[in-house]
Amino acid sequence: LHTTPLSDLVDRAIQSSPIDTRRALYRNIVLSGGSTMFKDFGRRLERDIRKRVDRRMEAQVAQGRQGTGVEVKVNTHHMQRYAVWFGGSVLASLPEFHTACRTKADYEEYGPVICRQNPVLSAV
Repeated sequence: LHTTPLSDLVDRAIQSSPIDTRRALYRNIVLSGGSTMFKDFGRRLERDIRKRVDRRMEAQVAQGRQGTGVEVKVNTHHMQRYAVWFGGSVLASLPEFHTACRTKADYEEYGPVICRQNPVLSAV
């Protein structure tokens, strides 16, 4: 069984973003959810992402391209355990939320594909 390290997934997500937003994304990685509360989770994730970014920058310099350092910052906070719940409550408070809820009958008629459509987020 092969699993992809979280630092690789975060780096890929940022690299797939528009180039003019990448530096801001690297210095504003925000942790949320109870699993991020493990001891030194944020510090280790930041270290691993920084290693990936530094290797990429070194490769660019070796190819003769000019590169400048990229700041990597993983932000932790004392309420990160509850951030997912806070986000869910904000989403549920939107007026569009109730129009986007799916019923069991909808699921039975359309199948799992109905879960891949998100009218709430497309309306925001």
